[in-house]
Amino acid sequence: MVVAYGTAKKSSFTGSAGTVKKDKIEKMQVSNLSKALEGAVAGVQTTSSSGQPGSSSSIYVRGVGSISASKAPLIVVDGVPYEGSLNSINNQDIESMTVLKDAAANSMYGARGANGVIIVTTKKGNSGKTKISLEAKWGINSRAVKPYNTIRDEGEYYEMFWEAIKHEAMYGTLGLEPLQAGIYASKTLIDRLGYNSYNVANDMLIDPVTGRLNPSAQLLYHDDWQKDPFKNGLRQEYNLSLSGGNEKTTFFASLNYLDDESYLRNSDFRRYSGRINLDHQANDWLKTGFNVAYGQTSTNATIASSYASSMFSFAQGIAPIYPIWERDAQGNIMTNPTTGENLLDWGDGDRKRPYNTGTNPYNTMINDIRETTVDNLSARVYGEVKFLKDFKFTANLSIDNFTTNKIVFQTPIAGDAKDVNGRSTKESQRYFVLNTNQLLSWIHRFNSHNVDVLLGHEVKADNVNYLGARKEQFYMPGNPELNNGADIKSASSYKNDYRLEGFFGRVQYDYNDKYYLSGSYRRDGSSKFHPDNRWGNFWSAGASWRMKEESWLADVDFLTDLKLKASYGTQGNDNIGNNTPYMDQYEVVAQDGKPGGVKVWRGNKEITWEKSNNFNIGAEFGFLDRITGSVEFFIKKTTDLLYGKPLAPSEGSPNVLWVNDMDMKNTGVEVELNANIIKSNNIKWDVSLNLTHYKNEITKLATGKDPNGYATGNIWRKKGGTIYDWYMYKYAGVDSNTGEALYYRDVTDKDGNVSTTTTANPNDATRYETGKSSLPDVYGGLSTSLTAYGFDLNINTAFSIGGYVYDSGYSSLMGGGQEGSNWSTDIFGRWTPENPQATVPRVQLSTQNLSAMSDRFLTRGDYFNIKNISLGYSFPKMYTQKLGIESLRLFAVADNVWLLSKRTGLDPRQNLDGTIDYGVYAAIRTVSFGFNINF
Repeated sequence: MVVAYGTAKKSSFTGSAGTVKKDKIEKMQVSNLSKALEGAVAGVQTTSSSGQPGSSSSIYVRGVGSISASKAPLIVVDGVPYEGSLNSINNQDIESMTVLKDAAANSMYGARGANGVIIVTTKKGNSGKTKISLEAKWGINSRAVKPYNTIRDEGEYYEMFWEAIKHEAMYGTLGLEPLQAGIYASKTLIDRLGYNSYNVANDMLIDPVTGRLNPSAQLLYHDDWQKDPFKNGLRQEYNLSLSGGNEKTTFFASLNYLDDESYLRNSDFRRYSGRINLDHQANDWLKTGFNVAYGQTSTNATIASSYASSMFSFAQGIAPIYPIWERDAQGNIMTNPTTGENLLDWGDGDRKRPYNTGTNPYNTMINDIRETTVDNLSARVYGEVKFLKDFKFTANLSIDNFTTNKIVFQTPIAGDAKDVNGRSTKESQRYFVLNTNQLLSWIHRFNSHNVDVLLGHEVKADNVNYLGARKEQFYMPGNPELNNGADIKSASSYKNDYRLEGFFGRVQYDYNDKYYLSGSYRRDGSSKFHPDNRWGNFWSAGASWRMKEESWLADVDFLTDLKLKASYGTQGNDNIGNNTPYMDQYEVVAQDGKPGGVKVWRGNKEITWEKSNNFNIGAEFGFLDRITGSVEFFIKKTTDLLYGKPLAPSEGSPNVLWVNDMDMKNTGVEVELNANIIKSNNIKWDVSLNLTHYKNEITKLATGKDPNGYATGNIWRKKGGTIYDWYMYKYAGVDSNTGEALYYRDVTDKDGNVSTTTTANPNDATRYETGKSSLPDVYGGLSTSLTAYGFDLNINTAFSIGGYVYDSGYSSLMGGGQEGSNWSTDIFGRWTPENPQATVPRVQLSTQNLSAMSDRFLTRGDYFNIKNISLGYSFPKMYTQKLGIESLRLFAVADNVWLLSKRTGLDPRQNLDGTIDYGVYAAIRTVSFGFNINF
């Protein structure tokens, strides 16, 4: 297996690591390698806040590693840290992905390994006949996570909104009796909503007594916001590779093209990539090689956060009575008399739509431009010299150059930039990274003793150059170039540099391939810290014992393997996104026509490394030559957390000071089980399961905070709690007499005694510690692989149990009602005089009290995801070889097949902090067919 600065046998490794091999990666349709890790390795948790093709997942190794600094693991590609996006790497080029999890495994990476290390190893050639491999696949992309169940019938919506107006007239300032309130609701219904989708008079649409739709009403039009803007996207991918060599030189070369079209119009991801790996053994003592990869990615994206412009949130929240296309009095779609194109409905014509008047995200989706092009060039070269006896010197040099060009053009024709006659923003960024290291190793064996010593030096240099500008008032509607705009709104550029230098060493010893010891030390210096606090020292120690090799276990036939291991070590973290946080930083602004400075960052010379202390103990085992697995217990303590400390207003601006403050720890258990259920010549069936449980705990609060705990937004921080404990109003149910939502409230009498009562006004309610955290209790994955008579079936799943998310999307659909906004179908279970025991409050306009942010909308974050299914057939070689074909496989593969969660529309995988935004880009399901042919 691949480990830090080398390789190791799993049997001798004292650290903790998990590997995803090429057989599993190749069968996944991921445009970003980060998505291949979901449920694949114990201790690894992923979240994804976007289904945009090419988008990445956030990766967490053994829990949350920090509060404000980076929580992401270090990515290493072919032995060198990699700063680019994983979407530029073709998954068919991957030999393996290894996750290093404890200090013994990743402390050699020092400052960069505190949150774990993911080592990506690409394929290499082998001596012998040149092999040619061609793979092609074609598929369909569709939406994997259904939207929330909302009212889709126009008549049902009108009836519900009528009831909301009626209750407003009864319980609001008008104070009408039910009959008069019903008449008032019928008369004002369309005035409030602006649109009548039926062919009857406005005040005749809803019966004022029954609240039911006029049976004579006929629907004039029906546009489905949940269906019409979406489609099936096409996905096609082609891979060609050549590999081979001789005793002196081996090579691997590949080309890849991917066109990944989303189910959302005008949204896609394209990639062109190529790679060459070459190794040359010049003589007995000299070996050299290089690895060059180039990838160009192009992403056409859509807004997935702004409520008014995001198709996801807009389509979810808009009432079904509003059309996508402009309609005449008879309900027919109106067209542009010049172009013949259908006209979009903006809700700002003769009829006024109260829901986001003047906005139609269909226009944003079709006519706006949001394109990002990234050119990734990665080059690695090495030289290896063997000298004296058992010595080897290796020098590695790598260069990564990432150039990003982004354009956002908002059309002047209509939409968000209509009032400013168009808006264009162009940004260009060049990110250059130089890594170099020198390694001196000595490996010696004498009698039953083995010693492996490594000394090294490493330097990393980053350089970022950015240039961006924005203009408005565009002369030609279809030209997004800045020279077509008249009004400069902003222009800026900057340059950032970062340096990291490290000196390190490692010693590994084993006796008789039975007892193993390891130790490492690294000293890192970071340019992010003041020279007085720049250097940090990190170390690790580990040991393992192969008990099965003992004579007293050798004859225990059912036990095929047993190994105990333990490790402890320290690491650091300096990744807070600011390259000189110890210095005051200023922004140049105009003051009376002259340049002036405004402080935007308050420096702190005392800031230094965030430190992580890791303990790991575990056992690896095997039974009956069929079952293998491991159990590991870990404690990860993070001290001197890098933290943005809020300052008092009297301190001036900026009112945040970065400090080293707070401590926390993660304590957990990982379990991996692998079983060969059937193992015969023609049939093989394997099943794998991994489980992780951990508890996050704050062990030291921020200095100056209330020792009993304090609130930060809707999170409660206290000693012994997690960093994501919910703190909010507690829902007390529904008042059976009035239908109002009730919330708990603490009341203190004159003697200081506290009692709990309820209130219908959340502003008078008390916020409480809920005792619920967003962090799961258990997460993991279950997979199975079956091969029989040329057929192969692979199924990979991921799951999470426990933890609570705040379902803000569902919350917004369960309120009393807003003009033009939709409801969840769960609103049909609301309180009415005929349904006094309902758990859903009444509907009523002009109040937000019925759906205030409370634990009512805290929802279990459990989920089960069938993430990948592949089915293939490999033709017998006795037939293919007659045609000059080494192997031929036909296959079908599906990704993101099915997600089970608490309710339809909820995807708990969005964020680790439990916040759910229904405006985000929903995940994509891909079903493809293809072939792989090898010569």
